[in-house]
Amino acid sequence: MAVLSEPYIYEETRIQASSAGENFTTKRISVKQPGWKAIIGEKEVQENVDVHEGQQLSAEASLTKGETSPPERLTEGALLKAMENPASYMDQDDKQLVKTLQKAGGIDTIATQPDIIDKLINGQYMDIRGKYIYLTQTGRQLLDLAPEDLRSPALTAEWEQKLVQIEQGKLNKNTFINEIKDYTKKIIHEIKNAEATFKHDNLTGSKCPQCGGLMLEIENKHGKMLRCKDRSCNYKKNIYKNTNARCPNCKKKMRMFGEGEGKTFTCVCGHSEKLKTFQKRKKQTQNARASKKDINKYMKKQNEEFTNNPFADALAKWKE
Repeated sequence: MAVLSEPYIYEETRIQASSAGENFTTKRISVKQPGWKAIIGEKEVQENVDVHEGQQLSAEASLTKGETSPPERLTEGALLKAMENPASYMDQDDKQLVKTLQKAGGIDTIATQPDIIDKLINGQYMDIRGKYIYLTQTGRQLLDLAPEDLRSPALTAEWEQKLVQIEQGKLNKNTFINEIKDYTKKIIHEIKNAEATFKHDNLTGSKCPQCGGLMLEIENKHGKMLRCKDRSCNYKKNIYKNTNARCPNCKKKMRMFGEGEGKTFTCVCGHSEKLKTFQKRKKQTQNARASKKDINKYMKKQNEEFTNNPFADALAKWKE
């Protein structure tokens, strides 16, 4: 009905006013014919406008002093959207770079963007508290050490433009590869010669059993572990893992300490149980659940009851 209805006709009045050197703009809608909007129930806010050009208006005004609130912290979902469309974090004067990045689908690809976030969290560069993302001291130091252009989405846009040029035959791929190599050498040289130095804020006194170096304590959503400071060694040892196993007392998720047969499940409420005890309790819980056979038997019974339902009988008499 809306498609076949009369057109929606309205009159829009734009008002521009100036006061104390400041310009103000607003608009008012006057509906002449509701048309198809009356069918779908959509209503416009209508205000009567009776003004003319050059008219002097009097109004009371006052100045108030206040502070703006900082923007809300990013959630994991908001960060993914920012990676897909980082235009708002770029210099809008360079429209070509903004357009290139939007066409390319943002930073990296949709398939690998969540993996990047996981790596940043697991590497303790950022942390999730509740639903919001917080930058760790390690992450803050890394940003301070990285050159400014390496922190900007514009660099990705510039590389995307050159990849398009290679695709169109306007740029030799070896030329681009050599540019990337030269750029990499340049930023490594800048970082090495910078006055700022990176300091681990999670360095422990424990020594790596493989190379003898000091260990780093890393905590993320998966749990807590010790990892060798030397990346080439990369020795790791779990302190505890966060599990989905629920405490029998308070029903909160428990942590798992130890390895092999020595594993222990511990809850914040104080409950603790060895691996064998946990497995025995888990088996008992599974046995207490209804089997598939019992569920099918119950569903069959429900279907039979519905078949004898008066409503079902009425439907059975319905003729097409």
